[in-house]
Amino acid sequence: MLLSGYAHAQERVTTVGIQFKPMFSNSFFGVSAYQSSNEQFSTNIQPKFGMNMGMVIRKGITKNWSFETGICFVQRNFSARVKPMNLSDSLVMTYRMIAYEIPLQALVFVKLGEHLYMNASGGCSLDFYPSNVESYATAVQDTNRFDVIQKTWRRSWIQPALIANYGFEWRTKSKGSIYAGVTYHRPFQRLGTVELLMEENSKPSRDYIQIKGSYLTFDLKYFFHEKPASGRRG
Repeated sequence: MLLSGYAHAQERVTTVGIQFKPMFSNSFFGVSAYQSSNEQFSTNIQPKFGMNMGMVIRKGITKNWSFETGICFVQRNFSARVKPMNLSDSLVMTYRMIAYEIPLQALVFVKLGEHLYMNASGGCSLDFYPSNVESYATAVQDTNRFDVIQKTWRRSWIQPALIANYGFEWRTKSKGSIYAGVTYHRPFQRLGTVELLMEENSKPSRDYIQIKGSYLTFDLKYFFHEKPASGRRG
């Protein structure tokens, strides 16, 4: 931000773009495998590779600052491995959790070259979770039958989150802009609760695991070329 006097943002320009953001789990940010056990079974839930994609709108405010918003489709993928104490193998379920996000963030730019810019941004996001998630798995060993039901209960249908971003952008005079960077997304509260119900020969046993919604993404964006509203760039 101390270098913002050398920046050159797209003042009075409103640009529309598309973005694709692969999602990664990382234990450093508190997103890794969740483990739990009771007298009847043990559970390991592993966040998998997910995706965040959608539309983004950027509004140039000054020569140094812009505002960015949009709407994104988010798919979190999970793998749940349940190991009953009386079963030699584990029961594995893969499932996904869908959400929609509306980011609201401010960006500051620093010009590094004729076409290359560095930017940093921060703000908040409104995350919407349309439904809970449920999946099943069954196994039979000898005369014993094992049934497992996984239910992920969202904490709330809408949750606020903190977002921080850093990256680089290559701008052309007539072909638009290409951006690459990273984003950290951290909800203020936990994502929800996973309920595991295991029935061994119709005898039920339950366990519960709290899961978080934080994630790290590698961001790819393309902004279409637009002219300033005043007919010139600031």
